[in-house]
Amino acid sequence: MTHRALNLTATEVVAGLRSGEWTSLELVDLLLDRIAVMSPSTNAVVTVDADRARAEAADIDRRRAAGEPLGRLAGLPMTLKDTWETAGMRTTAGSPDFAEHVPAHDAPIVAAIRAADGVVVGKTNTPLLAGDHQSYNDVFGITDNPWMAGRTAGGSSGGAAAAIASGQTWFEVGSDIGASIRLPAHMNGTFGLKPTHDVVPLRGHIPGPPGTMAPGDLAVAGPLGRSIADLELLLEVMLDDVDLKGIPGARLPAPEPVEVASLRVGLWADDDEAPVQRHIVDEIGRVGRALADAGATVDSAVRPDIPSDRLHDVYLRLLMAEMGAGMPADVRSMLRDVAAASDPDDRSDAVRQARYMTMDHRDWVVADEARHKAIAAWDRVFDTVDVVIAPAAPRTAFPHTTELPYPMRTLDIDGVERPYSSILFWAGIATMPLLPSVVIPVGHDAEGLPCGVQLIGPAFTDRRLLRVAAAIAEVAGSRFRPAPDPT
Repeated sequence: MTHRALNLTATEVVAGLRSGEWTSLELVDLLLDRIAVMSPSTNAVVTVDADRARAEAADIDRRRAAGEPLGRLAGLPMTLKDTWETAGMRTTAGSPDFAEHVPAHDAPIVAAIRAADGVVVGKTNTPLLAGDHQSYNDVFGITDNPWMAGRTAGGSSGGAAAAIASGQTWFEVGSDIGASIRLPAHMNGTFGLKPTHDVVPLRGHIPGPPGTMAPGDLAVAGPLGRSIADLELLLEVMLDDVDLKGIPGARLPAPEPVEVASLRVGLWADDDEAPVQRHIVDEIGRVGRALADAGATVDSAVRPDIPSDRLHDVYLRLLMAEMGAGMPADVRSMLRDVAAASDPDDRSDAVRQARYMTMDHRDWVVADEARHKAIAAWDRVFDTVDVVIAPAAPRTAFPHTTELPYPMRTLDIDGVERPYSSILFWAGIATMPLLPSVVIPVGHDAEGLPCGVQLIGPAFTDRRLLRVAAAIAEVAGSRFRPAPDPT
């Protein structure tokens, strides 16, 4: 029989730790047993440090028994995406080049978790250098969606979300540049927060290379969990013990109470640039009707006043420039050759990738100016609404397609083949203008696969957006459901 704690939220488990319902060591052993049971079917947790986790948990239990104060996490065991450097525990980022990389220091986020008396049990799977919408690599293999064998868990935080959904951890720290928190949350039925850019430091994250100090142009770090309260708890942990000097996270205002009847809600349920499964469109419509019935003002025509294809192209330029900067010299040379030989009117994924990954600084400055015009356009949107509800992805979890190169993959959207990169459209509407976004689960499709939506809010309103998300989740009937055990 499944232990009751495995299906609770992280916040509930922490309350149980504080009340003495269970000890940290008991929970570590519970997770280790669960990981052993679930590993054959999910391959979500790929590195385990049982001895260290048990020793840390025993010490926290000793401190609790002695009446010493404990941090926010009170001995909660958890896993971390295998892109975060962990002192004494290997961090591979799914790359054979880092297969034996054992960092000497924790990333600031990891240090914050340990300072809050969180216990790191192991690491979760990710694609090579966190660079795909499916979590697979040559070091550890592929992660399966716990809701259906043969379907992707998403990426790049696919192992993290699959582990949460299947009871192998209570919450996780993901990273997101192309929906890498939001897509796995949507596909596995969990909650996830992509914070405002640079609110939480990315130092100690691979990529970039070990030792990177710069924050990067688009990527963020954020929590995945089983409730909005879990996201709030882990966000505060990440902000508690990091060096906030010069980091905008120090400016996040405290949340105010949110009344659904006072909310102004925009719906962006579909777009010709990246068509969405009818089920997801219907779920967004259902949520919108429920909010309207509860007194909210709902507007289904809200959009930035810049064409969607233009917004998407600006995002791709900035995203590919960021990714291309880390490519080896020989790969960049090959991409330059592809770009130079291509027809100027060719806008295929492969050619745009080659062009944008090798753009010069002048072209990047032009793209950055277009991004700031998009930021201003979103500011005008938030003059009229408090939050925009949109798809987290164009479809629910799809069959693994890792045998094909990225530009050759497609997605089946209600029987029509669309480019695999259309996932990036729904990522980019929040990522390119550096906005926070929360994914909440809203149901399951006809195959029983989870479906989520993203709630986008103004920059630096992360704490309020989480309160808004909690109110919307209540009205929408959004809640975590654990994935079924394998048969």
